[in-house]
Amino acid sequence: MLSEVLFTYTDGHRQPRGDRVPGLSCSQLFPCPYYLYKVSTGEVWEREVTAQQLLNMEDGWNAEEQSVRRLGRAGIKIYSRQMKVRIGKSGVPGTIDGLVDANGKTYLWEHKAWNENNFRIFKNFGLEKFPGQRTQVQAYMVGTGLDACDFYVKYKDNNDYHDIVEDLDLDYIMPTIEWCDRIRIDKWVPEPKECKWCAYCGFKCFGDIIDFSWISTADATEMAEKWVKGDKLSKVGEMLKDEARTYFLGKTDKRGIVLAEGIIGDKDLLLVGTLQIKKVIMHRFDINKEKILEFFGPEGLMKVGEEKDITTYRFREMDNE
Repeated sequence: MLSEVLFTYTDGHRQPRGDRVPGLSCSQLFPCPYYLYKVSTGEVWEREVTAQQLLNMEDGWNAEEQSVRRLGRAGIKIYSRQMKVRIGKSGVPGTIDGLVDANGKTYLWEHKAWNENNFRIFKNFGLEKFPGQRTQVQAYMVGTGLDACDFYVKYKDNNDYHDIVEDLDLDYIMPTIEWCDRIRIDKWVPEPKECKWCAYCGFKCFGDIIDFSWISTADATEMAEKWVKGDKLSKVGEMLKDEARTYFLGKTDKRGIVLAEGIIGDKDLLLVGTLQIKKVIMHRFDINKEKILEFFGPEGLMKVGEEKDITTYRFREMDNE
């Protein structure tokens, strides 16, 4: 009942943003000249937009404001928001989300709010699988004269956040800017050519293309079965060990509340048959992130922090269907 009213009202009261007009803009860039030509003719803007898609876009704008407020509470200021830029000889327009100061330099700040699938891909591959978004922020960096962007993404479903630093890559962005200038100034009409980005643009000039470049296969069924069998055995083993551990040592929750008493009690050593259980106290020095923020602010934490890529592999048994 109420949802039908909402969708009907939204569909009938579309308020186009004044700065969003058909034609090339930084937010519409893509590393393919034919795609850029299609955008320049307004074809992308002629696609029908549903009421639900309009609400999704509105969610994105609201999420950006929310992230700015949250960063502000943590002592991080996003400024020069919605600043206008122009790139290339033809002055392709763009509007940045903002700028942020960190580690003694100024970064472009770009905000996105993505669903589970895009967020997962972004955490695994960065902007490698998002050529449109990468081209957008590369253009913004050219327009602002900056050499780095903090690409900041919110996972819409559970308030998880992930950001990366994207460095300026002139070899990547300059051909796109030159294509834009040829299309806008020289009225160039490029021909569609298949490239590695065809799986991501959505025009389907050459039909449905799926990017398999990140997948490999092997004929090693025996080894796969060994892993599956070993995984099942290890899970049973961990279950048995946890049950025995609780019996011997007891169990507490995260708050330190005792859930079960262990037979070792307050002793330092427990002998049970061929098993020896010995209490070991280890001392270590920890850096408290909250205290760093308290005494030195967010800039202090960013100065002592270090970003690095850690490669892990997740094994999962696939369904046989």
